[in-house]
Amino acid sequence: MTDHDSIFGRLRSVLQGTYFFQSLKMAELDELIGHLRMIRVQPGYQIIKQGDPGDSFYLIASGKVSVHVKKGFRSVKVAELKRDDFFGEMALISNEPRSATITAEEVSELFVLQKSD
Repeated sequence: MTDHDSIFGRLRSVLQGTYFFQSLKMAELDELIGHLRMIRVQPGYQIIKQGDPGDSFYLIASGKVSVHVKKGFRSVKVAELKRDDFFGEMALISNEPRSATITAEEVSELFVLQKSD
């Protein structure tokens, strides 16, 4: 098995386990995976910002990110996400603005799916 096959299998497994993609047929899932691209971000990089329009879904391949929600004049950390976690899925089906700010806590590799795909 090549690294590509291993990554592809892991992506398939993770996506099948998410409520958002579990109803897709295998061929649809494989097509979806073909549209993913990988990005690498550095610690402190703001991946998405609360209030911005949503246009992409993210799956964490490695690293860790924090989720902050602005409440009044403060920003409150509400979660940490790590490998195989995902965020931004609502951007694929709704035009709602982002509900949180997501920031890289360490060097992180993310698979990204654009809404247009």
